[in-house]
This record gives sequence, C-alpha cells and structure tokens, in this order.
Amino acid sequence: MIETILPGRRRREQVLPSEDYVRAAMPQTLGTFDMTMIFLMVLFFINNPVGTTGAGIAAFTYWIIGAFVFFLPCIIATAQLGNMFFNEGSLYNWTQKALGSFWSFFVGVSFWVSGLLGMIGSAAIAATILQGFNSSWLAGPGEQGLLITFILIFSAIVSIQGFRMMQYMVNIITILMLCVIALLGVAALIWILAGHPVATNFAHTSALAIQPGNYVLFSTVILAFLGANVSMTLGGEISDRVTISRHLFRGGLLVLGSYLLVTLALLVVLGPRAALSGPFSIISVIDLVFGKFAGNIAAACVVTFFLILTALFNSIFARLLLVAAIDRRLPVGLGKLDENRVPLNAVIFQTIVAVLFTAIVFLLPYLVSLGNPINLTNELFTVTLYAHSMIWAISSAFLFINLLVLYMQNRHSFHMRRIFPMPVLWACIIVGPLACLLAIIVTLSYSPIPQLIPSSLWGGLVGGLTLGWLIFAGIASMVASGEASWEDLNAEEGS
Repeated sequence: MIETILPGRRRREQVLPSEDYVRAAMPQTLGTFDMTMIFLMVLFFINNPVGTTGAGIAAFTYWIIGAFVFFLPCIIATAQLGNMFFNEGSLYNWTQKALGSFWSFFVGVSFWVSGLLGMIGSAAIAATILQGFNSSWLAGPGEQGLLITFILIFSAIVSIQGFRMMQYMVNIITILMLCVIALLGVAALIWILAGHPVATNFAHTSALAIQPGNYVLFSTVILAFLGANVSMTLGGEISDRVTISRHLFRGGLLVLGSYLLVTLALLVVLGPRAALSGPFSIISVIDLVFGKFAGNIAAACVVTFFLILTALFNSIFARLLLVAAIDRRLPVGLGKLDENRVPLNAVIFQTIVAVLFTAIVFLLPYLVSLGNPINLTNELFTVTLYAHSMIWAISSAFLFINLLVLYMQNRHSFHMRRIFPMPVLWACIIVGPLACLLAIIVTLSYSPIPQLIPSSLWGGLVGGLTLGWLIFAGIASMVASGEASWEDLNAEEGS
C-alpha cells in the first residue's frame, strides 16, 4: 500500500492498490444523469409505502421525519466522504482512510452481505407482484424459490454484459418507473375529481401525530432510506467530482417525492386497507382508476424494475469483492476483469452464494419436520431480511463515524476538503447515528409477523442472527488484516 503525507498533523494516509487500478482499468463514463438513475433505482422500493398506509396520514409525518433525521444526513455524509475520497468501494474505502484495515474489511463484508440479501429481496418482490395476478401462482415456497433462483441467474447474465449496457437498461426502466409513479399521482387526482369517496380522512390533522400505535413506522421509513452510499460504490467510474453531490441531492429529492406521492395515492384510493393487500395494492390503484390494461402495463414495468434492480445490485456489490481482492484481502481471482471490464468471477461467486441461500430458505422447510413449510419459509425469510436490515443500518452508521474520526485525526486536511459548513456536518454526525440506533431498537421490539413469531421472541431471533454475523465479520476481518499485513511484510523483505 502506498502512503502519502497529509498536511497538518502529518498523518500517513494509505493509498489502496484498488484506487489506482480501478481508475486505470475501468472507464470513467458515469455522469450525473446515470448516477441519479442508479441512486433512484437502489433507494426507491415502490412497495415500501404500502406498509405505512395502515397508520393513515401519520405516514407522511414519518416519511418527513425519517428524511430529515436520517436520509438527508446520509446524503450529506456520503457527499462529503465521496468528495474527499473519490474512489471505488464507498464505505469500504472510506473506512480504510478513517479506521484502518480491520474496520474497513469488517464494514465492507457487512455491506456486501446487505447487498447480497438485497438482491434476493428485490427478486422476491418481483415474485410477489407476479403472484398478485393470480393467487394460485407461486403458491408454494418451492415455486417461489425456483423463480427467485431464475431471477438471480438472469441478473448474473445481465451483469456480465458490460456496465454500459446495464446503465442503458437502468436508465430506461427507472424512467418507466417514474411514469408509473406519476400515473399513481394522476390516479389519485382523477379519483377525487370523479367524486369517489376518499378512503382516508385528511381533515383530522390530529391523525398526523406520532402515537404508540404507529411507532413501528419510524423503523419502516428509516430502513426504506438505507443505501444512500450504494451508488458511490462505483466512485472510481464516475466521470467528474461534481457528479457526486449533484446526483445525491437530485436523486434524494426524487426518492422522497416518489415515496410521498405513492403514499398519497394509496391513501386516497384504498386507504389503510392497502396495507392488508401487500405490494400488489399499487397495481390495484391503477386498475380501479384506469382499468386492467393500464394496470397490467404498470405491473410489467414494476416487475421489470425489480428484475433490473437485482442485476444492478449484482453488478454494484461485485465491486466490493473486486476492490477487496485487488487489495489482497480476498482471493486474487475475484479481482480479475473480463474483456467487458466486468469482475466476472465476483459476479459468479456472489450469484452462487445467493442461489445457495435461496435454496436453503425455500427448500429446507420441505426437508425438515418443523411445521407448515409455507409458514417456516416465511419465518426464515423475514427474520433473515430484517437481520440484513440491521446489518445495513449498522454499516450506515459508519458514514458518520468515519466523518468524525477523519475530522479528529487531521482537522486541517479535513477543512481543506470540506464542502459543507461544520454545523451541518456536526448535526449529521450526532443525529444520523441516533436515528440508526432508534430504528434498530424499534425494529427489534415489533414483529412484522406476530401471528408466526411473537414480538417477545422476535427481538432475540433477529438480534441474535445480527450479532452472530457481526462476530463472524469481526473474525474474518482479523484474518484478512493479518494476511494482508503478512504479505506486505514479505513484499518489503523481498525488496
């Protein structure tokens, strides 16, 4: 690792091999529009507002609070760190600068697992939307698992075609999704103008209040806003530094506006009962206002969105394996690029891991006698995905930890590269982690499937799985850091 001397306290800053390699080997073609579309696709899950409608118009209160106490701080922290360290790997690279090799690998591998499970989650949402057409489709866990496996394999095939081809698909499909969102807004307006009764009472402003019965919405919206730094994992492929802040803030406005508009449409047309219908209630709104033909087209756009999102996750999170392999913390084969400048081995490896995990979750219930296979699959999948959200939330807290540590280590250098006023950064450093912590506490306190797993048991299961993973990631980090140090020492002795 190359070391450079920073001004001020003369702290040595390590330049990872992956930083120079990616800039030399990968094309820097991603501009503001491309990155904005990537940001929107990664952050906007159209199914997220469905779960908030059960609380009525209080959903708007939580979306706004979540945006100000977590989403905006994450965007600001990502913009600041991305401008300071304009490299591939986002959190992995930034944590190396702030905390060193152990924490860098720890955060990197945790972040990677979050992305891996995000791939499976997006494929599962596509399957759920398809199931909405006919309740007899994909009725059993086996069929659902097979479809998710097919989507994962499809994502790998798309990912290895080259990122420019991927970007074209992301841009087109994300624009189509924006059209679906706009159509939902128009549907709400037409519903009102046509004289239909509004399904939610907007007149009682007292319903906007935060109450014990809707506390769980805080964690719902915070988890919906996770991933502000995902697009910056492609930092080494961005065309210019100005793109960083532009795409984050433009994408952030689009994400928040989209969540508010979809929530409004659901509350106007379906009301709180939308939460009982699941993700397909989005399509039901369009069916009711514009008819089945328009609804089918919208459903096709939504399903395609999640298909391409799965491929995008596959492509982006393969970059984490790529940079870790180049930095000699993973087998070097994972860092090799093919003729399309794609980390082929990394894509294949993480696809295999995702398929194996899917097979375990969706096929294991048929191999063990622990009750109803459908219920067991639901329990395994839900617990795992919520544990993934906990890991992702913990990883996101390192955005603010890194900012604080970098400031304390070398204030002169920090101020030279600072793009926001210090009061703004201090507010983010304080409020962001607190929002993360509160979301984790709320998530562990309320079971989303109380009929299968009571809340008294839920926290122990999800918390235990999360803790187990963090311990594993810590052990892996010690091994990887020790191996990298040993290779560096040998290299120095050889020279």
